[in-house]
Amino acid sequence: MYEDFPFVTDILSQPEGVRNAVKGYDPEALNALTRRFQAGEFDRIILTGMGSSFFAAYAAWVRLAQAGLPAIWVDASELNSYAAAMINSRTILWMISNSGKIIEMTRLLNRRAELGSPFILANTNYPESPLGLAADLIVPIHTGNDITLATRSYLGTLAVTQLMAYNLAGKPVDAALDDLRYTADGLEAYLADLERHIQELDHLLGDVRKLAILGRGASYATALEGALCFMEGPKLYVQGLSTGQFWHGAVEMASPEFTILAMEGEDQTSKEDEFLAAKAAGLGMKVYWFANESSASLPTVVLPKNRGIGRTLVEIVPIQLISINVGKQTGFRPGDFIHLTHTVNTKVEEFPG
Repeated sequence: MYEDFPFVTDILSQPEGVRNAVKGYDPEALNALTRRFQAGEFDRIILTGMGSSFFAAYAAWVRLAQAGLPAIWVDASELNSYAAAMINSRTILWMISNSGKIIEMTRLLNRRAELGSPFILANTNYPESPLGLAADLIVPIHTGNDITLATRSYLGTLAVTQLMAYNLAGKPVDAALDDLRYTADGLEAYLADLERHIQELDHLLGDVRKLAILGRGASYATALEGALCFMEGPKLYVQGLSTGQFWHGAVEMASPEFTILAMEGEDQTSKEDEFLAAKAAGLGMKVYWFANESSASLPTVVLPKNRGIGRTLVEIVPIQLISINVGKQTGFRPGDFIHLTHTVNTKVEEFPG
């Protein structure tokens, strides 16, 4: 049924992508930088990127924040302009880009001396890219590029950057690596029954007209990336919001036509977020709880088997499948771009070698 559907090919490639990211990760790669950071050579870490790479970086920011490290998450376009003054010689500028050659990155790299010559820590799938060549330290993602929307590159970035955050915080990563291997197996088992899951999600959600995706902590990355998945794919305008922010205005949209996908997230906030999701359902909205186990109070989308930091990776997969169903409603097949390819091809900026 989905043989000639590149987006589905991308989705099915994700377990292998996670395994490749884990296999290629060197737990010792950041040792020297971590020692320099702990010795006080740097006073801040700025994580930056655009689109899916930037959203994935939020989960790494959460890990750094949990460890009490001075980390800032700001997109590369703002960093090129209004936030440029935050960069100095004592900055670890953590630049994340699948391609390593987006215009915002090349602009920052061109301004490196002007910005105080920060230490550039990079993630990309292309070490030979402008970003890869300019970096002081590159940690490859190892997933390869996606055919259509960000899929395996997004999951690989989530995996690698969270591991790196643990390393920078001086924490061991062996258990997290095992959790990611377990999660890759869970993804593979889930996607082995792809068509059944697509049909079940279609039956569960039905018509989707207005949609918000809510998450907290690392799951806020899922909310942001999930919204992008719907806008790039079936061309449905969707908002990705932190769970708390939804109740400061967006709740006024409550109606039977409004659908919410609410992420359970991690234990620290899961009970509160389940309570808020049930409260939203009580206002007449269609609310679906994304969790490892079924909720007694909410219709639940049970996630692929996962463990530890793997949860953030698997949350996006049912959303990808839902976007296929929504595409049947909007008339747009995810992965068939209208404007994006043209925009990327015309936003070319020479990177001086």
